[in-house]
Amino acid sequence: MTSGADIANDARRYLGVQYVWGGTSPSGFDCSGLVAYVYGQRGIQLPRTSYNQIQVGASVSPDKLRPGDLVFFDTDRKQAGADHVGIYIGGGKFIHAARTGQPVKISSLADSYYMDRWMGGRRVPGVSASPDPNPTAGEVTPTLDAHELAETYGMSYAFFKSQPELYKMLKSAVAGQWSPDRFQAEVKNSNWWKKNSDTARQAQVLQRTDPATYKAQMEAARVAARKLAVQAGAVLSDKATERLAKGMVWFGWEDAQINNYLGQYIRFQDNEVLGGMAGQIAQAIKSEAYKNGVAVTKQSILNNAQYVVRGLTTMEKIQASMREQSAGLYPAFAEQIKAGADIQDLAQPYIQAVAQELGVPETDVSVYSPKVKTALSRVNAQGQPEAMPLTDFAQSLRNDPAWRRTQSAQDKVLGIGRQVLAQMGLGI
Repeated sequence: MTSGADIANDARRYLGVQYVWGGTSPSGFDCSGLVAYVYGQRGIQLPRTSYNQIQVGASVSPDKLRPGDLVFFDTDRKQAGADHVGIYIGGGKFIHAARTGQPVKISSLADSYYMDRWMGGRRVPGVSASPDPNPTAGEVTPTLDAHELAETYGMSYAFFKSQPELYKMLKSAVAGQWSPDRFQAEVKNSNWWKKNSDTARQAQVLQRTDPATYKAQMEAARVAARKLAVQAGAVLSDKATERLAKGMVWFGWEDAQINNYLGQYIRFQDNEVLGGMAGQIAQAIKSEAYKNGVAVTKQSILNNAQYVVRGLTTMEKIQASMREQSAGLYPAFAEQIKAGADIQDLAQPYIQAVAQELGVPETDVSVYSPKVKTALSRVNAQGQPEAMPLTDFAQSLRNDPAWRRTQSAQDKVLGIGRQVLAQMGLGI
């Protein structure tokens, strides 16, 4: 393992090298190029840019910095994130390739420019923390007060800088040397505290204090969001996935809240089927509709699948609604339907009669077949619901032109003809 002191000493060798944008060698460095080169000479490979370098290693608070640690700053206010990096060498100072026109040099965290733009410190894996050779440097003591106080209050200076209301409060705390208890009381009385839940506050603090961990949590939430979407049958855009991930990380959404969100994105796929849980619900709805002789549209299936996923209704309620509809469509069987019987089962004798009399497969006949539906939903002469008697139903089928083309009809005609011939003494 390389010591942080060795990293700091290596960095000193390049003092005076001119800044070159995109430079990664002693002929010219930019800030992240210098860092990557110095660490690379010790066999430690780092990402090329500061935006990615800040994702490496563990977060280090300003008061815990040791030689060899990386220090990050947000110097371009137009873009969020770490756009400048240096190597801490102890005593509140760091080496960096500052900008065009300046050589690699040593600067101080005491500089208000860097203090105001501080984003965080990182300790790189493979580098041991060396003791600070000058931990009591006079120039550091006053300038780190705000950082130290922020850390004492369980947050970070970078986070306070991102919240104008809290930053103003922090400056007052530094000027007045408030006690932690007083500062916590002031924070809890702020609009920021009142408007954000505990999980939201924690996420915002983590985002600024330890961006690498925050990024990892968000990516894990995105992966989980995509998986949950597939399971639910939801089709999420990148933006919708991001909103769900943020809901999980920032607001601690539980299963019911996640499902309610996903239910809004239940969509038919290219083959007009639903996937995941929504697909299972859709099949259950279709099956229930078939058993109850109730017609359902594609839109109705989609809507109900969404509602079930979102927790706005249940399959039990959908089933009860369909039974109510079925009882209304087939009033002669209303009592049996309400007692739990399926109209498809109740219609079975009529279905068998159609299959037998008209010579069609029984699987081709259902309660939806016009003849069966008419017989089941009939009313009598007094206007009361009364299913057609089976004998009458069979006779009505024989009056159908289709019956005359059946084998049984032909056999019956042939039998009658033989009987007539026999009566005339012309039997064969």
